Amino acid sequence: MRFFIYCNAYKPESMKKITFLVICFFGYVCPAQTDIDQILEIGIENAQRFSEDYFAPAGEALINNMSNGWYSTAKTKKLWHFEVGFVGNVAFVREDKQSFLFRTPEYENITLPNGTATQSVATALGTNQGDVTVIINEGQASELEVILPDGIGTAEINSVPGGFLQGSMGLIKSTEIKLRFLPRIKAVEDAEIQLYGVAFQHEFTDWAYGVKRWPVRISALLGYTNVKGFYDLNGASAVPGTDQEVELNSNSWLLTSIFSTKLPILNFYGGLGYYFGSNNADLLGTYQIQNGPFASTVTDPISVKTKTRGVKATIGARVKFGVFNANLDYTLQNFSNLSLGLRFGW
Repeated sequence: MRFFIYCNAYKPESMKKITFLVICFFGYVCPAQTDIDQILEIGIENAQRFSEDYFAPAGEALINNMSNGWYSTAKTKKLWHFEVGFVGNVAFVREDKQSFLFRTPEYENITLPNGTATQSVATALGTNQGDVTVIINEGQASELEVILPDGIGTAEINSVPGGFLQGSMGLIKSTEIKLRFLPRIKAVEDAEIQLYGVAFQHEFTDWAYGVKRWPVRISALLGYTNVKGFYDLNGASAVPGTDQEVELNSNSWLLTSIFSTKLPILNFYGGLGYYFGSNNADLLGTYQIQNGPFASTVTDPISVKTKTRGVKATIGARVKFGVFNANLDYTLQNFSNLSLGLRFGW
C-alpha cells in the first residue's frame, strides 16, 4: 500500500510541526504529528525510498486485515433469505515488522552520524529508541542533519483493529452474495474514509445426493474489498503550498475454500485460501521546501505503492440463537487475524 503518511512521535520543539493522518484499517483513524518539511529535506528520491520500507508492513497488515471476516459457515442461504450485522477484525503485528534496516548505499548523499552503513529504524508500526538522524551532504557547506520519522504511535503497535457493516443474501443455485460497507464519513477534522466490498459464495454440497449426506458442507468464496481515505492538509500544514492532500486507495482480494459442520446450534468451520492486494497512497499538492540542499517547490512529491499476497488458513466457531448468530475465528497468515461477527437474519 502505502497508507501513510509521515506520522511519528514528538520531535524537539524547535522543529516545525504538522498534523497528519494515518488511516488505519477500516475507519480506525490515528492522528499524530510529524515534520514533513524535514523529511522532504532529504530529497524527494530519498524520501520516496525511505517511505517504501517505512510503510510496507502497514500496507501488508491492511490487506491481511481486509481479506478476513467474509464467512462463518459453508452453508449458503436460500433464495432471498438475508443476514446483516457487524464484523470486527484484529490483525496481529509480528515483531520483525516493527523495524527495518536503513542502508545508506541505497540513498543519495546520505550518511549516518556513527559512520556505519546500516541502522535499524522503526517502521510505521514500530518505535525508535530515541531520535534517529541522518546527515545530508556530509562535509560540504550544505551539510544538514535530519531526524527520521518515528512510528505512528508512542510505542510499538502489536495489533491493528477495524470494523464494518456486512450483509448477505441468497441467490439461485446455492449461491450467495455478500456486501460490506462503511459510508464516507468524517473520521477526524479534515479527514474522511469509506469502505465497500462484495463477495460471492457457492456451496458445492448441493451438487449431488451423495454429497448432501456428508456431515460437512463445502463451498468456495471470491471476495473483494476497497478502502479509500482522504485528508485535506490545507488548513493544517506548516509547509507553504497549495492543494495539499493525502489520498489512500487500498484493494484486497480473497479466494478460499470453506468447510463447516451441520449441527443445529453450535458449528465449527474453517477455510484454506489465497489473498492478494495492493495499496496506493499519494501526497498531493505543492510543497515549498524551505531548508537544506533540496530547497525548492515540489508537486505531488510522494507516491507509495505496496503489493502483498499469501496463503491463509482459518478455523472458527459459530453459534445460533433464533434469528441471531455470532462467530469467532482465527486466521494464520502473514499477519495473523482474529475476527468476530454479530448478525441477525434467516
